[in-house]
Amino acid sequence: MAKQKGISAADEHIEGVIVKPASVINKAAKSKAGKTLGALLFIAGFLIAVIAGLLAGAAAAGMNVGMIQANDPMLLGIMALIGLIVGLVNVSDKEAINFLIGAIAITVAAGAMAPLANVGVGVTGVVQATNFVAAFIGGLMTMVAAFVAPAALVVGLKVVYSSAREA
Repeated sequence: MAKQKGISAADEHIEGVIVKPASVINKAAKSKAGKTLGALLFIAGFLIAVIAGLLAGAAAAGMNVGMIQANDPMLLGIMALIGLIVGLVNVSDKEAINFLIGAIAITVAAGAMAPLANVGVGVTGVVQATNFVAAFIGGLMTMVAAFVAPAALVVGLKVVYSSAREA
């Protein structure tokens, strides 16, 4: 019996460490400012992914686009950070399963299309337009995956935690 009290006290402490920060984040996410921040970050992440994809396509078509490339570590890090924040504030419990299914589809598709980002780099002529489209799709999918995967990680952890808590 004495061990059981010790275990339950430890369980309560561990749950308190996890639940208190989660409740603060949930309150912030449900506030008007939190919803606005989540929506703006989602739009920003998607726009950055499209622009980076266009730049990757332009680079593959031989255009000088500067230093930004689809696999730029700084850009991928920014996308991951935005994705983490979106996962924390923008996906409700009701949307979680649909979001995770979509995130799985996007991540798998991105893995399959990522090699397209480097198709025909430096090729000119008639094939150039095809290379631009292939590189655009590859770059876009790489950026979208870098944005969605961290959000999916956060949402997935929320779902697992709430499922384990209910059991």
